[in-house]
Amino acid sequence: MAQHQIGFLFLAAGASSRMRGSDKLLKEIYGVPLIQRTLNEALKLNFPVFVTVPEYDTERKLIVSKTNAVEIEVKDADLGMGHSIATGLTQITKNLNFHSLAICPSDLPGLNAGSLRKLINFFLKSPEMICQPTKLEDPKMGHPVIFPKKYFEELKLVKGDMGARNILYKNENDLNRFESDDDSYFVDLDTPEDFNNWEKRNMKLTE
Repeated sequence: MAQHQIGFLFLAAGASSRMRGSDKLLKEIYGVPLIQRTLNEALKLNFPVFVTVPEYDTERKLIVSKTNAVEIEVKDADLGMGHSIATGLTQITKNLNFHSLAICPSDLPGLNAGSLRKLINFFLKSPEMICQPTKLEDPKMGHPVIFPKKYFEELKLVKGDMGARNILYKNENDLNRFESDDDSYFVDLDTPEDFNNWEKRNMKLTE
């Protein structure tokens, strides 16, 4: 049986507008910029890793260049997460053939190779369904979301800040929920307060 080809698409083209002047993806966690740590954890699984970055963001591009992730430049990144997803899917599928793609924001500080592997193993039990982490005893949904190939064309058309959520809503019956109490799928860092809270809980966040 042929190996199921999975790729990762990390979204790092957002403006960090809620960080009040600082770039959350460049803040250090465990001694390295958040975006670098996130990409390196995914790369440990030996799947292809792609990351969207704004066209003129030299700082993020420099950090990405220190990893083995493939940079995808996003023009007009201010058009929202949907535009970033669509750009990423369009570029990835030009010359590469994946059975599925795991799409994820780049600001989940706890995300690690182990949690990613658990999600993928669960997904591979039903690889024709969308797979998304779901908080145990809580309706909160997490990331990454793994989409099978049949959704790629639809993902190329998403727009605005809703990202791929409309696809999830429309295809709820095709959604395989990975129930977990692992915060690595659910905790993101959008504001200075989020970072402060993360530092207090983990005692390892460096400024």
